[in-house]
Amino acid sequence: MTIREELIREIEQAPDEVLQALLTLLRLTQMRQSNSSVPIHSSEVSNPGSQQHYPLRGLPLVIAEDFDDPMTDLWDALGS
Repeated sequence: MTIREELIREIEQAPDEVLQALLTLLRLTQMRQSNSSVPIHSSEVSNPGSQQHYPLRGLPLVIAEDFDDPMTDLWDALGS
């Protein structure tokens, strides 16, 4: 499957909110390319319904202290 075909398949399954955000981002990208080479920041893309669909957005992310510790037991199990 080509990238184009995979993208089209994902677009067909995406909800309207995602498509609206993608369209806004593409339009902003086109405007930026025609005006200057300043990168687009996520704060410039407005998605008015995002907070009601994603109630955890904006909450702090807490990662456990042992998040990236080696998992020797798992490696041992994979080796056997």
